[in-house]
Amino acid sequence: MTSILKFSIIAAIFVISLASWRRPLNPRDAKLLSAALACTVVADFFMLITLNYEAGLLAFICVQILYNKRYGGLKAWHSAVLAASFYALAYFAFGATALFSLALAYTVLFGFSFAAAIRCTVSGVYPSPNKYLILFGMLGYAICDVFVALLNSGTLYAAQHEHMIVLIIWLFYIPGKFMLAASGFKFPEKILQTS
Repeated sequence: MTSILKFSIIAAIFVISLASWRRPLNPRDAKLLSAALACTVVADFFMLITLNYEAGLLAFICVQILYNKRYGGLKAWHSAVLAASFYALAYFAFGATALFSLALAYTVLFGFSFAAAIRCTVSGVYPSPNKYLILFGMLGYAICDVFVALLNSGTLYAAQHEHMIVLIIWLFYIPGKFMLAASGFKFPEKILQTS
């Protein structure tokens, strides 16, 4: 897929999340979800169109701050402080590049939001099928990120299998984002009874 097509799909997924506002599971939750997906559109614009990876990672950090808030993980202020702390530690204390430092901050926040999503599924904060859409959406997101890290690892394996790795990234990223967008909807009772 071309970068424009990939970006267009992510933008369409954001529009799907806006449609949930007409029949939201919870109005506040739907707004947090749409805000996170709006930041995803911005992040993917930087990553895919302008190739400004630092700006893209900064936008993805905002995505994780919003997902933490949505799932009852870290508060927004705590997320921002934690991300800034890990960035500063890597960049100033260890002399890492800005890109690596942002990636580290993003990874830490993603770990917290993924753990919070699992807790939501187990504790029943969200009804079925929403909780499973969140869980599998975040799982797809996590698998995608593992392969993004592999792609950027600089290893011979990554160089030799670049096309396959990119394909796997998008095979998990797009369905994961779609499931997250759908998780904001209030589903009809018939669906709830069969889940």
